Amino acid sequence: MSWRSVSLTACSAALLAAGCGGGDRLPVLTALRLERLAARHDCRALVREAVAAVNRGEVPPALQEQVVSDANACRLARRFRP
Repeated sequence: MSWRSVSLTACSAALLAAGCGGGDRLPVLTALRLERLAARHDCRALVREAVAAVNRGEVPPALQEQVVSDANACRLARRFRP
């Protein structure tokens, strides 16, 4: 998986969760903060911030697993990078 696809996946998931209608939404500032880290390919900071956002209560319970999973995808892509 390339950096671009990981970044786009993480950004898309964060922005989709922030902007879609429905009950559970990710706060826009949280989504933008995660997007910025994903765009810089700073996997360690992205995962740390995703977990911190969950712990601060910024991420609704229905989205917590998805947000942390998307952040961890950054690490996995780096491990398999040629």
